[in-house]
Amino acid sequence: MTILVTGATGHVGRAVVDALVAAGQDVRASSRDAAKLDVPDGVAKVSADLEDASTLDAALDGVSAAFLYTRPQGIEGFVKAAEAAGVRHVVLLSSAATLEPDSAQSRIAGLHRAVEQALAAASFASTALNPGAFATNTLGWRADIAEGVVRTAYPDSRIGAIHERDIADVAARILIDGSHDGESLALTGPEPISFREQAEVLADVLGRPLRVEELTKEQAIERMLALGWPSDVPASVLGAWARTLREPSLVTDLVREVTGNAPRTFRQWAEDHRADFS
Repeated sequence: MTILVTGATGHVGRAVVDALVAAGQDVRASSRDAAKLDVPDGVAKVSADLEDASTLDAALDGVSAAFLYTRPQGIEGFVKAAEAAGVRHVVLLSSAATLEPDSAQSRIAGLHRAVEQALAAASFASTALNPGAFATNTLGWRADIAEGVVRTAYPDSRIGAIHERDIADVAARILIDGSHDGESLALTGPEPISFREQAEVLADVLGRPLRVEELTKEQAIERMLALGWPSDVPASVLGAWARTLREPSLVTDLVREVTGNAPRTFRQWAEDHRADFS
């Protein structure tokens, strides 16, 4: 069977490709421009734009299962093309925001829920992966770390940062065996870890001191907007961080339950990405 991985230039998408190749699967990787794909030998490459239905028929031809990034624009076209191609199972990279009690007021949750609902109404099986904080978010500190500092609001906020390879391993397992139909899986790392503790781990792994500089909420929003975040997103993210000062974010053992392996620690992530900070 052929498994399509959309968004294969992303951290998670590329890790899904690697996990499937390691499992001996026939993999087809896609992005808007296939020429930009850097994938292992033997992996087919195809250009596909989830917002342009005319590109999807060729990408989905002969595909039995697909890994999908959340992109509300064009989801109807994807569902139609996947049904026509006979796809049996779609695994969606969604967000933990859809599982939060206040998700009705969250723009992030709304965008992801729209795709979850479209897939749930389709004729094929689907599974939503709902990770919380990505360990890769700390790559956004690279410029600051080059100055010997980590700048963040709520440095003692404790989150269950997850390694992208754990998300990918869960996705690969489900794509292969077709399990967890109709489920939403809240994926996390093995323990809540604060931004301050992440900085300490990075300092140890990189072999250089890092001081933590606490930003105000207003300063953090300004930085997020400068990085291109939608204007109505930073406040909700910062609100979630503030809540974990009082109560650490949820940690689950679903990575182990699905894959049989314990989720990777933040230190493992830092060691895997050491070169990204050099």
